[in-house]
Amino acid sequence: MKIFKLLSRKYFLKIIFTAFILVFICLPQIALPQTTSVEYICAETDYETPVYKFQTDYKKPTVMIIAGTHGNEIAGIKATQYLKDNIEIERGTLIIIPKANILACEKSVRNFPPDINLNRVYPGNAEGNEIERLAYEIFNLAKKYNIDLLVDLHESIEFYKNNPKNYGQTLVIDSNDDYLFNLSSSIVEEMNQEILDSNNKYQVLVKPVEGSAAYSAYHQLNIPALTFETCRKLPLSFRIEEHIKLVKLILFRWNMITVREINYLKKGG
Repeated sequence: MKIFKLLSRKYFLKIIFTAFILVFICLPQIALPQTTSVEYICAETDYETPVYKFQTDYKKPTVMIIAGTHGNEIAGIKATQYLKDNIEIERGTLIIIPKANILACEKSVRNFPPDINLNRVYPGNAEGNEIERLAYEIFNLAKKYNIDLLVDLHESIEFYKNNPKNYGQTLVIDSNDDYLFNLSSSIVEEMNQEILDSNNKYQVLVKPVEGSAAYSAYHQLNIPALTFETCRKLPLSFRIEEHIKLVKLILFRWNMITVREINYLKKGG
């Protein structure tokens, strides 16, 4: 009986020790809660704009999402507003700017002032006009946080396949860089899997747009950058879902969110 009790005790201690080792090994991999903070660019001006930062103890990778460069491109704005209130990252740092040109967004116009396009003045100018200063501060955020990927969310009035002057339903890259092309192609392939109408499918477009956020990030900071464009002829609800889908797909690929979080976002929270 004593031998049995001794063996039982040894067996129990062995289980406890094994469990302790497993916890010790797995603990560094356990996702810790994210911290959320807000900072402002162009503070104390008419263009004061909130920037939302979500960070875990694993600060890398760092991804920046920009929307609202053009105030009448609503889907990206709505998608990032939803994400900032619902996203839970488990690794890395996520930076979201839902309304890059906040006055254009408030007035629901493409540009404000009407004659200056924010997406043509990067990397900006600290001593320039108000839009050049805005671009300068956004560009400086990318440098400040040493981002690993920039994603700029846009919309177009027409499908690219119908009019090449418009970029609707494309993922645009600003260089023939093999990494960017392969990355974009695989993302487009996955995005298209859930689209039944072939007319609404995405395609990769290699078309540099000088002065854009993505162009300047790639060519001046050597940061991979993508510009995502939906077509405004499609229903707004669909377009918003597509912007959310693109962002969460990218975050999943960068191991920043889990499948559970993807499914949560699919259901709208």
